[in-house]
Amino acid sequence: MKTKAALLLILPALLLYVYSFAVPLVMVGWLSLFNLEDGRNVFVGFANYVRAFGDKMFLKSFANTLWFVLMIAPLGIGIPYKLALFLQRFNKRTQSMGRFIIYVPSLTSGLILALLWRWLLMREGLLNSILVWIGIPAIGWFGEPWAARVAVAMVALSGGGGMFVILFSAVILAIPKELKEAAIIDGATERQYRRMVLRPLLMPTVLLALMLTIVGTIQSWETSYVLFKTGGPFGSTATPVYDVFMTAFIYSRANYAAAKGVILMVVIAIVVIIQRRVQAMAGANQ
Repeated sequence: MKTKAALLLILPALLLYVYSFAVPLVMVGWLSLFNLEDGRNVFVGFANYVRAFGDKMFLKSFANTLWFVLMIAPLGIGIPYKLALFLQRFNKRTQSMGRFIIYVPSLTSGLILALLWRWLLMREGLLNSILVWIGIPAIGWFGEPWAARVAVAMVALSGGGGMFVILFSAVILAIPKELKEAAIIDGATERQYRRMVLRPLLMPTVLLALMLTIVGTIQSWETSYVLFKTGGPFGSTATPVYDVFMTAFIYSRANYAAAKGVILMVVIAIVVIIQRRVQAMAGANQ
């Protein structure tokens, strides 16, 4: 009886999972095995996958992702960590208000942020005006590969730290106060407590934040599309999902885009598996 009741409870979620994930996944996998020729789908097997692994722009999009992660992760994880520690100095009401204020930018659509930054980064926009005012030559944010990557990183950082502040704050609040009191009794300073006790306890959350940063960067497409339309100078800001988007909706190659999408899903799954393995190893060593 209990088993039937449990099955009835999970049935809506199971149906939603099958309808929204399992069925589309099977359809995409099946679509990737065909090519559209003369108005009809022709079975080509794994030809689209072989073609994807030889696609220079698709491979470059993964290299761009690595660049973005290296640029975004230190500040995108480090600043929320520092903010979460800073908020602990105040009472609970002030902490809640601070977390709310910090989280609000994360609610802003990526398209809106990209449009705002496009206006700020124009040749005679606000950012270049400030640079010229302090004696630095204006930067062509839309013309140089390095500047374009910095622009995308700034857009990502401007709206993505709120969730990590919430995560770090939740872990810090869950640490028993007796642990800190015991460390102080043993003669540990505040800095030593953070380095020897707090950081190891926060390491699983840091790894989770890093995984979310990598996956979020892979899945980002709106910033590059709004700012540059063509993936930036020499394709320097194209991400894997942006490349899939262009392949499917701009170049009208749905079958080829489906193969890229399956490859992308496998890459994301590998990232998640590595994160969980590293997190399990870190937990075992504590």
